[in-house]
Amino acid sequence: MNNLARFLSIPAALLVTALAAQAQTTVYDNLGTSAIAGYGEANTSNPVFGDALNLSQSGKLSVLGLTLWNPTTGGNTGSILTGTMVVNFYDNTIPYASGSMSSKPLLGTATLTWDYTSDGGLPAGFYDVGTFDLSALNINLTQNIFITQQFTQTSGTSLRNGVILFGDATVGSSPNYVYIKSGGTPEGLYSFNAPAANSQFGYHIEVVPEPTSFAIAGLGLAGLVILRRRNK
Repeated sequence: MNNLARFLSIPAALLVTALAAQAQTTVYDNLGTSAIAGYGEANTSNPVFGDALNLSQSGKLSVLGLTLWNPTTGGNTGSILTGTMVVNFYDNTIPYASGSMSSKPLLGTATLTWDYTSDGGLPAGFYDVGTFDLSALNINLTQNIFITQQFTQTSGTSLRNGVILFGDATVGSSPNYVYIKSGGTPEGLYSFNAPAANSQFGYHIEVVPEPTSFAIAGLGLAGLVILRRRNK
């Protein structure tokens, strides 16, 4: 009987390992809701946009979705050809309220590349949703995070950049304010008037959950298999 138990526990353990290696879970998403409005500032102001995100669970970051907007405000008619975006992930277990974001514990940083040369550029008045696989960066996200993004145009004639506002998250949650910091806007939290009231900057986050949760589930699975075999 002991030999049988050891034999049956082996495939169960292998199954747990495979699940832990492959599983990706969406822990925050509002990109699936309707786009409501856009917010942007001049490139010369070096704007940083962000938001507090309450994820449905913690885990290792695998996929990030977010937006880039080319506003027409200020008479901008130029296109974005290429650029880079620095995205920072902070531990927001103690919620950010004001002051410098640099005081928050930094969980990790990603540098994203946006390239529209094959399409002739991202025209003024248009936005794009980018999805990036960041699993190789090994960034472990706490359940409450703060995310910021800063775009730098490397080629193109656009004079501005920005982000798109969406409705409330369908997975996870976010307070009814956003983060802005630029040469023209003091660093802090802001909310918008109608029709963008209570809207949020758009994000989609997937993680690989903590391996311990799979290990616990796997022990239960092995026990069930052994029990069923013994009953026979």
